[in-house]
Amino acid sequence: MGFRNIEVIDMDIIEVSNLNRQFLFRASDVGKPKADVAAAHINKRIEGCNVVPHFKKIQDFDESFYRKFHIIVCGLDSIIARRWINGMLVGINSEEMEQDGCLIPLIDGGTEGFKGNVRVMVPGMTACIDCTLDLYPPQVTFPLCTIAQTPRLPEHCIEYVKVLLWPKERRDIPIDGDDPQHVRWIYEKALERAAEYNIPGVTYRLTQ
Repeated sequence: MGFRNIEVIDMDIIEVSNLNRQFLFRASDVGKPKADVAAAHINKRIEGCNVVPHFKKIQDFDESFYRKFHIIVCGLDSIIARRWINGMLVGINSEEMEQDGCLIPLIDGGTEGFKGNVRVMVPGMTACIDCTLDLYPPQVTFPLCTIAQTPRLPEHCIEYVKVLLWPKERRDIPIDGDDPQHVRWIYEKALERAAEYNIPGVTYRLTQ
């Protein structure tokens, strides 16, 4: 029978660049929440399936929310988010749950370019994400849809200025990281972006 009751959490908005990577979204869906559109498509297509969307962050939910699932599947953009859900599942893995056979496994997957990976973590039985942090390379790039539509980190704001705003406003001048005027411009624009989304942490040092 498979899984019939599914809840999906995603705070991203559909962009044109998302349309060629899956079959749930159409051009008319651009600008809408991914979670809402995906849930509506699956509910309509698969009889008896109940998908509940949440246009939120995973951190917006508490322990009682995650306890009700039999399995959790993640496709997250950042190590920070992976560590958060990992900590949540390890935390709810009490002795009582283990004795009742109620462990909640985590399937974690991701892609970058033509590369992909997937792993299964069972709290208390296998190595968790924090146990194997050295397997993850340091993140130096961010998904374009994140920095353009739903920035959550100061790094997203800085990357937005470098990747999108600079080519738009100063396209005839290549960025020179050793030029204090260039760094200052990026820093000030990143501050404006951060203020717009109430994101703290943009500093001159981080911009360099």
